[in-house]
Amino acid sequence: MNLPLVLAVVTISSLTVVTAKGPFDPEEMHFIFTRCMEDNLKDGPDRVKTLLKWKEGVTEPRDDPATHCFAKCVLEMSGLYDAASGKFDASVIEAQHKAYPNSEDKGKVDALVKAVQALPPTKNDCTAVFRAFGPVHMAHKATSINLFHDNKALTKEIYEKLGKDIRQRKQSYFEFCENKHYPVGSPKRSDLCKIRQYVVLDDAQFKQHTDCIMKGLRYITKDNILNCDEIKRDFKQVNKDTGALEKVLNTCKAKEPRDVKEKSWHYYKCLVESSVVNDFKEAFDYREVRSQNYGYHLMQKFRLKYRKSTENSVLHNMVIL
Repeated sequence: MNLPLVLAVVTISSLTVVTAKGPFDPEEMHFIFTRCMEDNLKDGPDRVKTLLKWKEGVTEPRDDPATHCFAKCVLEMSGLYDAASGKFDASVIEAQHKAYPNSEDKGKVDALVKAVQALPPTKNDCTAVFRAFGPVHMAHKATSINLFHDNKALTKEIYEKLGKDIRQRKQSYFEFCENKHYPVGSPKRSDLCKIRQYVVLDDAQFKQHTDCIMKGLRYITKDNILNCDEIKRDFKQVNKDTGALEKVLNTCKAKEPRDVKEKSWHYYKCLVESSVVNDFKEAFDYREVRSQNYGYHLMQKFRLKYRKSTENSVLHNMVIL
């Protein structure tokens, strides 16, 4: 069962999935596909074997709870399955086809929509969701692959067409945002030297740049909602205190501006000027390196060997500005 790739966000207080509105581009799909792998792959002798199957769109072993939860992760985060209601929702399929009409024949898309709409309510359980959706997907596998950017040839064309307007594979989100908002040869390109040293500017250009990065890291959702759990995740991966972070974020949230254009800048500024600033810098630098490769932890579980490679990579990026 080859599942579509998706974008997911999480609420500040729990791990409850909040589905972002589609359509989704290839970068968004790639991010969440690897995230679902990372969160559900088990350690052990079969880890790499299972990973390679999932990467090829084969959700096996079919009797493995990890496979079931990987599938549910993709379905739920795409909005194809809603855990709260237990219902499947085909609207994201229609949104994908509207955005990418050349990806698949409309008749085939309509058939997939009809099949998903016919699915009965299913309890919020990995195995139950996997078994319910499996037959539908197997019957419409090619359509799903084309619509949700899992066709490498079609996806390559989209990346080439969008060019600098999409984060390219193996490009850090920081580099993408810097090239977008401070391109080489532009009057304020030199501001990046200050920005790299965590100097907080207050002009419109920097605020747009900050919004690009914060959303690219999924710290702020597409709907301009703070994603506390994503920030906490990075703190945990660099072995920092999330309790102190949570207190800071709650303080920041209490002062959240109404203007959505100011939110990313507000939270970035709040963190940089907070008591956890040094921990935030370390987590932020670490995430920059990770943003070059969404599959960073897939071959083996996370091990705390990030610091030297992180420092070297960030230094390299500063040098080539």
